[in-house]
Amino acid sequence: MKITRSADLLLNVISPLLLGYFIYFPGSYELLPQLLKNYLPDGLWAYAFLSAILIIWDRQLHFGWVLISFLLAAGFELLQHYRLLSGTADAADVVVYFLFMGIGLLTNRFFKKNTQII
Repeated sequence: MKITRSADLLLNVISPLLLGYFIYFPGSYELLPQLLKNYLPDGLWAYAFLSAILIIWDRQLHFGWVLISFLLAAGFELLQHYRLLSGTADAADVVVYFLFMGIGLLTNRFFKKNTQII
């Protein structure tokens, strides 16, 4: 089954971002366990971010862009640690970012094989 680039964007970028948003949405916030509320939106953001980078590069792995993506995710928490960005720095967030970016890298082969550029 071939999917279009638009479907690839919808599935791997827009959907994870919307899901993460709705986890933060006040009405659904009480329904989820604390662990999911705290980390799943961050992981979905990281997955969507790396997926967007891979889609931009036609799902070709460019080590430099992948490395920059990982460094930006970790840097975000580092800037929070030094109070240059608002938020609470958390090493677990970095682990979640890397885990979900890793999932993005692992699924890249499937989407590269099954996405047609239109």
